[in-house]
Amino acid sequence: MKKTWMLLLLALTGTLQATAQQSLMEQFKRVLTLPPGYVCYRTDQPLTIDGVADEAAWKKAEPTAPFADISGEGFPTPTYETRAKMLWDDDYLYVSAQLEDPNITARLTQRDTIIYYDNDFEVFIDPDGDCQNYFEIENNARGVVFDLMLDRSYRCSGNFMIQWDCPGLKLAVHLDGTLNNPTDKDKGWSVEMAIPHQALTMNFANPLKAGNWWRLNFSRVQWMKKGGPEENWVWVPTGKIDMHMPDRWGYIYFSEQTVGQGKETFRYPYNMKAYRLLWSMFYAQQQHFSKTRTYLQKVEDFGLGAADKEGLPANMEISAEVTESMFCLTVYLPDENQHYRIDHYGRFSLY
Repeated sequence: MKKTWMLLLLALTGTLQATAQQSLMEQFKRVLTLPPGYVCYRTDQPLTIDGVADEAAWKKAEPTAPFADISGEGFPTPTYETRAKMLWDDDYLYVSAQLEDPNITARLTQRDTIIYYDNDFEVFIDPDGDCQNYFEIENNARGVVFDLMLDRSYRCSGNFMIQWDCPGLKLAVHLDGTLNNPTDKDKGWSVEMAIPHQALTMNFANPLKAGNWWRLNFSRVQWMKKGGPEENWVWVPTGKIDMHMPDRWGYIYFSEQTVGQGKETFRYPYNMKAYRLLWSMFYAQQQHFSKTRTYLQKVEDFGLGAADKEGLPANMEISAEVTESMFCLTVYLPDENQHYRIDHYGRFSLY
C-alpha cells in the first residue's frame, strides 16, 4: 500500500513539474494559432447592395474558407456552410456572405435590439489593429441591424456604445427560401453590405487605403434548437467562446490591384513570432491576476523558455513594467529597430 502511494505521489509530482515547465506557447496554444490573411482587391464597377452578389467583381473575388467552430481545432464542423467575400473602393469596404440554412428564421424587427437572439451574421472590424475602438455590425435574415462600437474588449473591462449607428451603412439580405416557415425546406440566405470608411475613421485619418491592413472577423450565430445553446461559427476561431478578442481576428490587406486582374501574395504586417510571444505573456498576466489579484512582476516570472523564443533573434529584448493595477510588456527586435508593446487594456502598438 505504501509503495502504491509513493508511486501516485511521484506521478503527481511529475505532472506538476511538467505543467510548470510547459512553455507559454503550449499553455495558451488555443489562443495563439496564426490568424489567416485575406487580400482584398478593388472593385472597378459599382455594386448594387441588394443581397445578391451577382456582379462580375463579386464572381472574381475569392471566398474565405468555410466558417469553423469558434473554439477551433477539435470541435465539430458547423452543420451548415458559411463563406464570405470582400472588396473595396475609395469609399466602402464591401462584404458579402452566403449562409446555408434549411429553415430561415428571423423574429426581431427593431434596430439595435440584441440581434444574436435570432440567427444572425456579424462583422467585427478593428481598422488600425490596436485591439481598441473597434466596431461590430450584426444583422438577421430580415436585414435588421444591431451596430455598436467598443472602446476595448470585455475581458479588459471594455464598454460598448450601442448609440453608435454606422452612418452611411448600406445593407440588404436575400432569401433563397421562405421566412419563418418550418414546413418547407430552404436553401439559405445571403447578406451584402457596403461599410463606409468614414464611419470607421478617427483623428481625420483614412484607414481604407491600398497597402493598409485591418483586423476583421465574421461570426454566425445559429440556434439549432429552441432555448439553445446557440452555435458560434466564425471565419477565424478565437480559441474560446468569445468574439471580443481582436488579437485573434484575421488580417485584411487592401490591394491596389483590381479584382481579377492579377494576384497578390498576402504577407503579415509585422513579425508574427514576436506578436505571438507578446500575447502569450498578456494571457499569462490575465491568468495570474484572475487567480491571485496580482500581476507577474518581472520577465523571469513568466518562465519563458527556448520554445517560446523559437525563431526569434538571440539579441531580442523583453521588458515588463508592472504596478499593482497595470502592466506594459515590450518585445524589442534590434535588427528591425521595432518595439512590440501591449498593456493591461490589451492595447497593442508598434514604435
